[in-house]
Amino acid sequence: MSQSAPSLPDPRQYSATPPVNNDFLRQAGAILAATTADEKEMWQSALKSSLAEHLEREEMLPISVALAMADSQAVYRTLWQALGDALDGDTVVFALPLVLVAGSKGAARLPGELADPDGFASLLVKVGLVSDPARVAWLPQLLHPDTLAGVKSSQLYRLAQGSADAARDTLAALPAAPVSLSGEGVFLRYVVGVARRDANGELPIALSGVVGAWGMPLMQSLNAMLKTDGVTLFTIPRAPQALTAALVAGGQARHEVAMQVFASNRIRRLRELSLEPVAIASAHEGGELRFTLSARGDVKNWEGFVWPLSPLDSVPLIARQFAELMADCRVDDVRFVPQVAADKDGEVPVFFTADELSPAGAAIQ
Repeated sequence: MSQSAPSLPDPRQYSATPPVNNDFLRQAGAILAATTADEKEMWQSALKSSLAEHLEREEMLPISVALAMADSQAVYRTLWQALGDALDGDTVVFALPLVLVAGSKGAARLPGELADPDGFASLLVKVGLVSDPARVAWLPQLLHPDTLAGVKSSQLYRLAQGSADAARDTLAALPAAPVSLSGEGVFLRYVVGVARRDANGELPIALSGVVGAWGMPLMQSLNAMLKTDGVTLFTIPRAPQALTAALVAGGQARHEVAMQVFASNRIRRLRELSLEPVAIASAHEGGELRFTLSARGDVKNWEGFVWPLSPLDSVPLIARQFAELMADCRVDDVRFVPQVAADKDGEVPVFFTADELSPAGAAIQ
């Protein structure tokens, strides 16, 4: 059957019985249930204050429990946004995600630091992303997402209340993460910075989350700084954001680019073999979306891609991105499995291919 928009079910499971004595969940629910702007603002202020008190005392367990026991994505998102607000202070730690699409014929290693950090900082002033470089400090090293995810919220809270110099010195101790590769891969690294608000509370850097005209010159500059013999490199910078937001945005961007690379390579290979690609998207127990490209009558040349869903990923958005990608690649047979599928068949992960899933078993986009 045809449909106007691609659709996949959400395979993530939420708590059926969230703890009734968790103030964070109660306040988040009140925000979502508020019927007036004033009521919503009151509950938002209360939740932010509650979170800040726990961060000040380094009492992280109730916050972690609330996030783990959220009974819907809306509640989780409300808590996460409030946590970001509570971490906001006069000193702001932010990060600029870099998606690195790299390829090499043999073993290679991309550097873990910018070759010209001063030139990087100057370029961001030149293109208008930074308005007052005296109040912005950049770290030269490229940081792995796991390293940044390991920085505790309570530590970020302390950094936000202290001086920009102290924050930079603390973050400077984080280890650089060179990229080792052999063949082709899509990697994620972050350039981290610290900014200080002025007397009016204004930041000297735009943390809008939107890539502007600065994206192209920054990409070209980063390609030059990270240039490595024997490596083909395409650097995709995303907009700088506060650290917690940048971690989410960077992860989503890496998966989106990796899906594009997967699709491009597999579609090209199938067409080289004079096979017509069939694209299938499905949601699986355990919280994953899986995508395959295969061809009817061919059991050898299919390939799959897995998108493990984070709590803030949007399933409808990812489904739409996949549908648009297939349209751009001129793949006409695109199927969306309407129900949540099993994770494994025995010990084998479940992937649907053209001959295993008839058009009658999926919605055709």
